Amino acid sequence: MNFTAVAIPCVSLFFVWTSFYFLLCIINPHRSYEWNCRLLTIFHGSLTSLLCFWSAFITGPWPLVAMGDANSPFHAFIATFTLGYFMFDFVWCFYMGTEGIDMLLHHMVSVCSLVYILFDGNSGPELVATILGTEISNPFLQIRWFMRETGQYQTFAAKLNDVIFMSMFIGWRLGPGSLLCYRTLSSAKPKLFVKLGGAALYLISWVWVFYILRFARKRFFSKSQVT
Repeated sequence: MNFTAVAIPCVSLFFVWTSFYFLLCIINPHRSYEWNCRLLTIFHGSLTSLLCFWSAFITGPWPLVAMGDANSPFHAFIATFTLGYFMFDFVWCFYMGTEGIDMLLHHMVSVCSLVYILFDGNSGPELVATILGTEISNPFLQIRWFMRETGQYQTFAAKLNDVIFMSMFIGWRLGPGSLLCYRTLSSAKPKLFVKLGGAALYLISWVWVFYILRFARKRFFSKSQVT
């Protein structure tokens, strides 16, 4: 794809997501900026997961047998849709200073990978599967934050939400995510940049797995209550 065909939709969606965020701030003036940003994150994570699931399992092709294949129009739409959001979220996190270097690095790798795949026109199937795996647990992570903010963190519902989040996050990395990473690295069709980007995201996610396991020990097996 040429520069204009990629840049105009991505920049447009960046402004759409930014406008959506400011609209939430206007609707919820009594809530914090982070509250409204996390509402947007839940919406993106939920909708993007549905789109990726539809692409991978309904319309196809199956990612594990189409490594490095050409992007379909649906792949390109999902990548552009997600890239616009990641651009907004990276700017917001950097400006607000709410995230550490690991999250900022994750966003940078994600943005670069999405841009490359859109310009290259290939590897859409494995990209969609990767987005599905990384976003499907995100709404539960945000719900955890909202429950903590509203004083519901020690309820059964909050603990159940934590179990669902951790199971989905770690389960993907142990199972489908590991298989997808292996197939991407071992296949001859994906370009080197795609392999490096996929491996980088996979390694970063395992850093988070360590943090999550440490949190789970404190949350469910420590006598002191985690807040």
